[in-house]
Amino acid sequence: MADLIDIAKKEIGCKASESNTKYGRWYGIQGPWCAMFVSWCAHQAGVSSSIVPKFAYVPSGISWYKNKGRYKSSGSYTPKRNDIIFFGGGSHVGIVESTKGSTVYTIEGNTTNSVARRQYAKSSSYITGYGLVNQYTGATTKSEEKKDASAEKELAHLKKVLKTIEKQKAAPKVEDYEISSVIPNKVKVELLVTHSGKTYQLPVKDGMKVTYERKNAPGKLTFSTIFDNNKKIYNGDPVSLRVNGKDFFFGYIFTLKPQVDGTIDVTAYDQLRYLKNKNTYMYKKKTSTQLVRMIAKDFGLQTGTLANTKYAMTRIDDNQTLFDIIQNSLDETLMSAGKMYTLYDDFGKLRLREPWKVNILIDEKTAQSYDYTRDIDNNVYNQIKLAYENKKTGTLELYVSKSSKNINKWGVLQYFEKIDSPKVAKLKGKVLLELYNKVSRTLKISGAFGSISVKAGCLLPVLMDIYDVKISRYLLVDKVTHEFNNCEHTMDLELSGGDFDSGY
Repeated sequence: MADLIDIAKKEIGCKASESNTKYGRWYGIQGPWCAMFVSWCAHQAGVSSSIVPKFAYVPSGISWYKNKGRYKSSGSYTPKRNDIIFFGGGSHVGIVESTKGSTVYTIEGNTTNSVARRQYAKSSSYITGYGLVNQYTGATTKSEEKKDASAEKELAHLKKVLKTIEKQKAAPKVEDYEISSVIPNKVKVELLVTHSGKTYQLPVKDGMKVTYERKNAPGKLTFSTIFDNNKKIYNGDPVSLRVNGKDFFFGYIFTLKPQVDGTIDVTAYDQLRYLKNKNTYMYKKKTSTQLVRMIAKDFGLQTGTLANTKYAMTRIDDNQTLFDIIQNSLDETLMSAGKMYTLYDDFGKLRLREPWKVNILIDEKTAQSYDYTRDIDNNVYNQIKLAYENKKTGTLELYVSKSSKNINKWGVLQYFEKIDSPKVAKLKGKVLLELYNKVSRTLKISGAFGSISVKAGCLLPVLMDIYDVKISRYLLVDKVTHEFNNCEHTMDLELSGGDFDSGY
């Protein structure tokens, strides 16, 4: 059994004279066809004649519903999707599409010789009454069936997210750290540039930096070298950096600034720089993994290992940077599937992965200084409001999850989202509250002993006692700047982890 309105919507715009309509041909007679249109829609939807009779004369339709005890007079009832609406004492009939507030929306046949949408005030004297259909059909539209299937998938994802959150809460604090690699050692750096098919090593002044950020920024290399006619470099030249014989950075020269002292200041970016390009992408049922592969192919970017993000979505991102298009997808994956992924360049290959642990201990001994921030200004919510538009009743159903305790402390910080199914409302509200109803804490570390294994998106063990919190957790690296001076390697770090006391 289908839905009358789904059938009727496909007929909108159909024009016909009373002497020749397909609805009349189906019914077996020609003439005024508003009632035949209603009957035809019910037949096409597979609705039994015991729910919507086959009728061509409007007053007989009214009588049928009254005899069945399924008739409501105007003013005494709020009509619902698929109900039959009668007008003018029995002169015209249509199908109710929805009711919103004090307005009834309909689809009618034989209205100015066509099928068209109309709307009326519920109190309109032109409305005579309604034949009750909605509560007897139990019909589910194809779109609703798809939404139900999607809701079941989302419910499964949300249950997994909740289990992950509960597991993190129950997880013991990290106590064992590998600290051998935090001992400062002399480092050897090799900077190689290729120009016109020739590759040569450049001398580099102290202060060379490599910066990686977790969101919407390419890896960045800045250095100063000495001008040499025999080793000229130009914009677009590939450049690679090796530290102690290990590959660390690969990118392309974007900026050259020759100085009066014979040096050249150079800025190079890895291939994520090309994600600053703008484009429009319309995609259906693609995961973030599939989206990254599609964009990489379109723009000639090289890919390495990409984690399977699994959660598929349908989106339209118009005139946005490729960075934003990918991040929108990753953010939706986090919101719906509860998993965080970082896209980064690994020496010339794009990688996508969940946070990974790097056991380089950060404490008071391995860091020169720190800057700590508590924040409820960004991505912190103590009230989750989810809204479902019920097209059958024409109402907006609201589902609210909140923390009265934190509302009393911070005021209302509300997250709002429209959902496709009320089935997910309760669990989704609970999950979102678990994820975002907590102080966001960030920690900046200056001058930590360096390691090239540290990139944005990884997790570092942190053991520090700061202000209101004793940190003994793996924290997420949002940004890292590696600096090389006098053969020494140090790092400046920006770390986060939501509530430090409840996992990363």
